[in-house]
Amino acid sequence: MCGLGKSLFACSRSIGTFCACIPSKDPFHFVIPPPQATLFLKKNAFTLVEMVVVMVILVILMTAGVSLLNGTGSQSRRAGTDLLSGLIEQARTMAVTSRSTVVLAIAEPGDPPSTDERCRIGLFKIAKDWPSPATPPLSLDGVLATRWQTLNTGIVLIGGNVDGVANPLDQAQIEISYTAGGKTVKGQFHVLAFNSRGGLIYPAGSTPVGIRVAEGGYRGTPPVATANLRAGQKSPTENQLKIGRVIARSYRIDP
Repeated sequence: MCGLGKSLFACSRSIGTFCACIPSKDPFHFVIPPPQATLFLKKNAFTLVEMVVVMVILVILMTAGVSLLNGTGSQSRRAGTDLLSGLIEQARTMAVTSRSTVVLAIAEPGDPPSTDERCRIGLFKIAKDWPSPATPPLSLDGVLATRWQTLNTGIVLIGGNVDGVANPLDQAQIEISYTAGGKTVKGQFHVLAFNSRGGLIYPAGSTPVGIRVAEGGYRGTPPVATANLRAGQKSPTENQLKIGRVIARSYRIDP
């Protein structure tokens, strides 16, 4: 409470309340205004609704991210399968039109011209007649007929039977000598060989062969193609190609 005194104004304070004495026309009569509302310091914090909204947004973003990653891997795997299938058809057609033996060579890391951790595929025309019988170790002279084609990073060709037929990645490599940049280069490759009638003559046999295209990388020393396994998977997600023997066209038999 404000009291009378020599001063015209007097103040009293309480916690959170401010009181002021306002003089009236009568110098000995003071009007005391009602106390102002107590002020409290407001603390910043998330409400329950805001927290729920944030959690929902995070779940949506995580789901979208996983779907995007899976979609990217699937697209790269499909692109690698299409590239390999197209090169097989190109090699078969080239063998028929040039009336020569054409080899599709698979260069893995450590084989020329690989300088990174990606798989490359090239086509060679073989200078001489195909050896008979074609029993490893084989050493051939060839002419690089096309530029090397590279599979996307994270895509590998892996060994293992395909629908019960042999896989050329499980066969012994063949040495091919060829000229590149004015120099003679020798490389060890897994190969498919096509004769002038468009048939598959290597790997030797009478049944089709198969190739597996999977997401993965080259691990270890020397680097070995290893497929990725997601949580809970017993076998990798892959695309599979089977190549016929008499007419060496490829067709997909994905599991």
